[in-house]
Amino acid sequence: MNKTIFYFEKPSKWDLVTILLYIALTAFIYLTNIPSKVDWLFGYSFGTHLFLYFFNYKSLRKLNIWLIWIIFSLIHIYLYREYVDISSLQMFRGPAAHGLQFTWLLLILFQVLRLLSIKIQNRELVAPAKSRTDIWDNRKVTLVDFILFVIYFTIMLSLDLITMPNTM
Repeated sequence: MNKTIFYFEKPSKWDLVTILLYIALTAFIYLTNIPSKVDWLFGYSFGTHLFLYFFNYKSLRKLNIWLIWIIFSLIHIYLYREYVDISSLQMFRGPAAHGLQFTWLLLILFQVLRLLSIKIQNRELVAPAKSRTDIWDNRKVTLVDFILFVIYFTIMLSLDLITMPNTM
């Protein structure tokens, strides 16, 4: 590996597009009052955690991009606190925004898993793909990559779904 583990790099077009689209999506979620907002909010919180791992894992290697997503995670905590007690935004087991409070933790977990990948296999962490070749580095996904994803996914599900309080 020719880069340091934590590095700053000019944002790619992909980085800029995903960040700008995410700002627009966040504004839409926050500013609109549509009847299906509860569904949008749940998809937004749960989907963000999957999106970051599956499609932004290469971007999250750049410390500057990772820090931008940490800022988003602070916005998520604000949104969670805004929405947690609104009755129309409750689901069967609790607030639709429940997962928003954990984005920061999953971003830190990603970096820990990334460091484990580098330590164990001397390779950057990649996301499992149907083709068995990752989408960004074009390398074969290893058993270690898959195990680290299972760890991420299990913790994500535990935080997003299992810890959700039962309000019914």
